[in-house]
Amino acid sequence: MPSPLLTPDTARSLSLSRTLGEPDRSPHALRQGLGWDASSRFLLSVRNRGEAQLRWWDLDAEGNAPLFTRPLAGGVAAWFLPDSQTLLSVTVRGALQTWSVTDGALLSTVTTGMSVCGACLSWDGTRVLLTGAAGRVLLWDLRRGWQTWRRDERMYLYGCALSPDGAFAAAGAAEEREGAVTLASLRLWEAKTGKLVGSRSFESSRIWTVAFVPSGDQLIAANTAGELLFLSLPSLDVVRVLTGPGSGVLQLEFNPAGSLIAASPDTSAFVVLNVHDGQKLFAYSDLDDLQGSSVTFSPDGRCVSWGMDDGKVGVWGVVEPRKG
Repeated sequence: MPSPLLTPDTARSLSLSRTLGEPDRSPHALRQGLGWDASSRFLLSVRNRGEAQLRWWDLDAEGNAPLFTRPLAGGVAAWFLPDSQTLLSVTVRGALQTWSVTDGALLSTVTTGMSVCGACLSWDGTRVLLTGAAGRVLLWDLRRGWQTWRRDERMYLYGCALSPDGAFAAAGAAEEREGAVTLASLRLWEAKTGKLVGSRSFESSRIWTVAFVPSGDQLIAANTAGELLFLSLPSLDVVRVLTGPGSGVLQLEFNPAGSLIAASPDTSAFVVLNVHDGQKLFAYSDLDDLQGSSVTFSPDGRCVSWGMDDGKVGVWGVVEPRKG
């Protein structure tokens, strides 16, 4: 029986339902990036400890071993494309590679020519937004195998996002000030042309990550002051502010219904918050300062996944109480 849908009421009862992969204890820091396919059947992980790897699982299969494990040096992110038959990965050196989900074969490799620190795939799987720490932002057309536009900003860029309707691209940033001081900043561009729509500065040192709300009318940004800022579009006016789980929220994601936020700070933990009032509904930590992971909801809205300190991947769901 599938888990119930995650809502502000049921999310309080999340529990670890499954772990995937084998333990991999190491003295080196571990960072995992996770992603689901559209059917919520397949789950992937990009990890960067020891032998950097791209792994993916079929959750309908028995056992917890991945379908395939492939080397991926400098992996930044990976996604299932909409057909659920192909994976797209991006590396820190700007290489875009596609992989066959069914047999693990490398299908193609394209070099974008930039150093990458942040990446986001469009909702229709046709474009990928890339940011570099040195200030470069680039939108890549996967169908043509070439850039749609490129901009160079005089600031450090971090996490980025594309709006669900394909209208906007956004990135968190830090502007340099005198005395080795930085000021948190956000940039918003037209996704089709790269034209700068707006920018906004904030009283903190960085905007680590951004995410568009599912309705597409607002943007949420996480700053180093521990705040989650809801901003109107395209004006970037602050609509409301929620208290985040920590000063270093590195990744944010909404559930499909838009009622929950999953946040992954830099404290080897993840939390699930109520979008309406910011109340913490669920939190998990393995207390390992050398470990971190993105946190992501399954597209069917029933599960949430997070990378664990031993290199495995955990899946949390809600178990309905037995009747009778």
